[in-house]
Amino acid sequence: MRKCNKCQEPIQEGRIKALPDATTCVECSTTSAWYVRNVVAGKTDYMEHEIIKDPKHAAILQEMDKKVGWGSNLVKDSGKQ
Repeated sequence: MRKCNKCQEPIQEGRIKALPDATTCVECSTTSAWYVRNVVAGKTDYMEHEIIKDPKHAAILQEMDKKVGWGSNLVKDSGKQ
């Protein structure tokens, strides 16, 4: 089993499967989660995905999505019951 370059603990099997060149475990990884939102382009039959990598901008857009309603329709509909 491959060991993490930072903490010397074993790198999780699933991580190696997903990222064969991984040199760090999940806990030591410096990559943060990205904010992904769906953007409807055209009428309703075409959708693009927007990936926001900057945590500061992701937080701003996430708040805007909650207030303005640019987020997923699943999220919008879940509060109407």
